[in-house]
Amino acid sequence: MSTTEWADAIQAAGVIAALLFAGYELHIHTREQRYKNYLDAMSGFAAAQVLMIQTPALHALYEANAKDITAEYAELSLEQKTRVHYCDTLLGLCETVWMAHRKGWIDKSEWPDWERWLMHLHQSPEFRWTLAWVAPQYDEDFVRQIRETAARSRA
Repeated sequence: MSTTEWADAIQAAGVIAALLFAGYELHIHTREQRYKNYLDAMSGFAAAQVLMIQTPALHALYEANAKDITAEYAELSLEQKTRVHYCDTLLGLCETVWMAHRKGWIDKSEWPDWERWLMHLHQSPEFRWTLAWVAPQYDEDFVRQIRETAARSRA
């Protein structure tokens, strides 16, 4: 082999090594980002739970009731409005986790736990009222999935 051929071979090996290292770094970064996304989701969940603990009016969200609310927003009681706005916040948090799940930004096993939580909340009249009220503000597929999952769980 000539000197030029050796130089080309060494350069090719260097490029291959650099690509392998870049692939490894990308893999590590992806794992770290997924974990960060998981921690962000859990932080949002923890903040929601702190509000639940600090605001007794929110406790009624876990009281299942098949009767829907037919009132307009202005006709809701202060406690109902508190629960409605809390539900809107939870929907925003859950939509973020759902989107991260769909894009592969969090572990696949994470979304089913959030979905089960949504189904518990869906038993609340205020949650169902909120979902109907704010549905246009959220991703259509997200809202559809909540409604379809709730319909299956009732069947």
